[in-house]
Amino acid sequence: MSSGEKAARWAVIAFLGLALLTLAFGLGFGLKELTDDNAKPAATSEPTGTSSQGNGTTGVGAAVIDEIVEILKSQYVDRNTLDEAALKDAAISGIIQSLNDRETNYISPADLKSGALQLASTYEGIGASVTDRNGAIQIVAPFRDSPAEKAGIRAGDTILEVNGEPTDGWTDTHAVEVIRGPRGTSVELKIEHADQTVETVTIVRGDIDIESVFTEPNLEVIPGESGKELVDRDGKPVTDVGYVSIAQFHDKTVSELVAKMKDAEKKGLKGLIVDVRSNPGGGLQATIDVADEFLNQGAIITEVDASGKKSTTNAKRGGVLTQIPIVILQAGGSASGAEVLAAALRDNGRAKIIGTQSFGKGTVNRLVPLKNCGQSNCGAVYLSIGRWETPGGELIEGVGVAPDIDLEMTSDQYIEQGDIQVFRAIEYLRTGQ
Repeated sequence: MSSGEKAARWAVIAFLGLALLTLAFGLGFGLKELTDDNAKPAATSEPTGTSSQGNGTTGVGAAVIDEIVEILKSQYVDRNTLDEAALKDAAISGIIQSLNDRETNYISPADLKSGALQLASTYEGIGASVTDRNGAIQIVAPFRDSPAEKAGIRAGDTILEVNGEPTDGWTDTHAVEVIRGPRGTSVELKIEHADQTVETVTIVRGDIDIESVFTEPNLEVIPGESGKELVDRDGKPVTDVGYVSIAQFHDKTVSELVAKMKDAEKKGLKGLIVDVRSNPGGGLQATIDVADEFLNQGAIITEVDASGKKSTTNAKRGGVLTQIPIVILQAGGSASGAEVLAAALRDNGRAKIIGTQSFGKGTVNRLVPLKNCGQSNCGAVYLSIGRWETPGGELIEGVGVAPDIDLEMTSDQYIEQGDIQVFRAIEYLRTGQ
């Protein structure tokens, strides 16, 4: 296999797997869920020691847990190895895991401090996304023009050491906490590239402006040939169809979209490709604002709460892309806000979806800080408080959004045939079929 084919293979693997590999998005950027970013934190529980049952314990028997810990401390054969903080975290995690809800999690004080649920559009760090899915700390992709990219960090690289410390057993959240830091400071990474070569690089951290809207294809449409151009199957430049990629939803996404797409409908294009194949979600209000730019009317999303009560958010008139025909490209890594956008445009007759079934992340989440540990940072519970329903009445959670035209693209297909999903979108917008 040539070096060009290897590069193309790694590019498509990183691109197609971006949100499947991790929803912990970015060295210092964090989880990209469809978070209710305008909601106030819910009230926390009563302090330990109070009880509605009048026996000095909470309803789930906190006193029993304390008794177990005391027995371990006094009688356990390896009691000198006990870590009370680890025992507390394990007890909390056990309660959360008993719910069997992948979207409800305990956020430890360290994870909360690291910004694991941050939804801002800027941060200080090196500018790359990371995963621990394969048992090692691996780069999913460096951000465009970031310090990481300029230092030679590539998709698929494994981080073996950080400042001389091996990363064996690290979580991606811990990696975020260690690698992130103030701009102007440096971090040393020992990297193993996909070709098994190993090198140590020093990266100076910077202010990372996380751009979310791009008008150049995420993947080179024909590997090794087309560069940043949008081309058709024959390699001819496409001038009658537009392209925009929305990589995530944050506080600046809608302003980026409006700035880059404000004249799109004046150009007489046959249609616009909206690429959300690697979009793992983001903020609720940002998602709604983006959808509003495509819709003059109709429902965007409906929230169904724990009591079954429904609340629907409707579009307002006056978006910048309310007339142009749309094709949405999605894949298994399209999650949360990406799914809301795709379903809203499809169900309102504004778009056709091409690609594969989306991820299926459709919960309303809220971060509830914990307060009763005697410290300023007790961690938090990130819990599901409702489900999202599409305008057509379908639940997203655990199911995903089905494409209108089911078209899978493997890495081998991409190398041999190019970005066949983009080609199909161009053809559909040109012919209506």
